[in-house]
Amino acid sequence: MLKDALKRALEKSGYQVRKKSPLYRELETEAAAEIATIRPYTMLSQERLLTLYDQVRFCEHTGLPGCYVECGVWKGGSVGLMALANLRYGRTRRMIHLFDSFQEICEPDVLVDGARAVNEVKKHSTGGVSGKLQPLTGIYDSFGGPGTLEGNKDLLEGVIGYDPGFLQYHQGWFQETLPLVKDIGEIAILRLDGDWYASTKVCLEHLYDKVVTGGFIIIDDYGAYDGCRKAVDEFIRDNGIKAYLSYVDMDCRYWIKQ
Repeated sequence: MLKDALKRALEKSGYQVRKKSPLYRELETEAAAEIATIRPYTMLSQERLLTLYDQVRFCEHTGLPGCYVECGVWKGGSVGLMALANLRYGRTRRMIHLFDSFQEICEPDVLVDGARAVNEVKKHSTGGVSGKLQPLTGIYDSFGGPGTLEGNKDLLEGVIGYDPGFLQYHQGWFQETLPLVKDIGEIAILRLDGDWYASTKVCLEHLYDKVVTGGFIIIDDYGAYDGCRKAVDEFIRDNGIKAYLSYVDMDCRYWIKQ
């Protein structure tokens, strides 16, 4: 009875209590070393990391064509996990593309991004909420600061040892860099972690068509920020996409392109 009461209390607070399945525990054990390597460089939950690892493993086992792309890489942890999974399971290296300003995140837009985004800016930054492409100074201070281009290179090329010839760094705001990309080719995994409406929308507009049939589209902040969810829902509706958004954790969703 006490256990049930505790479970109900946690669920009312927004937490979900589930038993780990044998398959989950097996995957957690298998990916333990890789996750330990990149853990200092990511804010992702264990569920998100394990799901991403399993998605890369699937791509490598099945030979699904395409590169791996992340928009919003911070310190490179999730990209590093994709690289490590490729090194473990892939017969050849995959091209990996990193899109990021490699500084603080830009302003949210108070008109679409929601109360949580606005409150976080007010609490952690001196920046505005008008949607300008200006860095929010201090927003990452409590997480060890923003990710840098040099830091990402150190992790991927130095610590992990991924071939630099298969890494492309696209530095700048998405709205400025994505229109310039002409030769990215097919995408097997598209992971979006741009938080806001405009950042998510521009990534889907420029990259979704490049995702191969059977490829993964991962939305890190779908359950976190109103703007991100709005951008995804609008894109799916306006393009007639039939997608079941699979649940990873409270914030993250993904779907498989049909």
